[in-house]
Amino acid sequence: MISYLVGDLNIFYLKNFNHTEAAMYSARNIAVVFSGVLGFCVSTYFAWTIYIDGIPQNVATWFMIFLLDIIGVVLVFKDGNRKPYLQIGWTIAAACIVAAIISSSPWRWGDAETVSLILCIISILLWVSLNARLAIWAYMVAMYVSCLPLIIDYWNFPQRETLWVWLWSIGACVLAIYGAPKRDFANIFVPWSAIILNGIIAILCAL
Repeated sequence: MISYLVGDLNIFYLKNFNHTEAAMYSARNIAVVFSGVLGFCVSTYFAWTIYIDGIPQNVATWFMIFLLDIIGVVLVFKDGNRKPYLQIGWTIAAACIVAAIISSSPWRWGDAETVSLILCIISILLWVSLNARLAIWAYMVAMYVSCLPLIIDYWNFPQRETLWVWLWSIGACVLAIYGAPKRDFANIFVPWSAIILNGIIAILCAL
């Protein structure tokens, strides 16, 4: 009798454990998908405000971000992340932002933009010659470099009206980390690095 009770308790425990695991798995799936949706919606709405209100943004930074986002999707997919929804959302949104800047906002190209572009090209060449893991490091270095012109602009002329973009972007990254199917390099390195980068820009906005 005792053995039957123990067996029933084990079955009950396993069933509840499986239900809990299934719920966690479902929540993480929803989170990782929503991270891509949120990243896309926030950045696309930002593109709309740039187009309507003429908010000055650095075209070099956003063009390089667009190119690097495309590369980022390929890299993390090759390294094992089969759900790069955040990067896909960013890629589509970055294209919208570039189009909005070119259409309505005054833009320029200076020495900082040229240097950043050269460094990005070097990182892309490293990506071609390295394995996926090392290439992701090169990709994130290029991403930080690509944002230098924008960071310089924000340092000189803080734009508090754009603070919400960077804070919501951090939120999208947090969702991507929570929803990651694995806590490995391919799944969480890019979102964590993006949190730091968006945090730096958000701080500059708030100064």
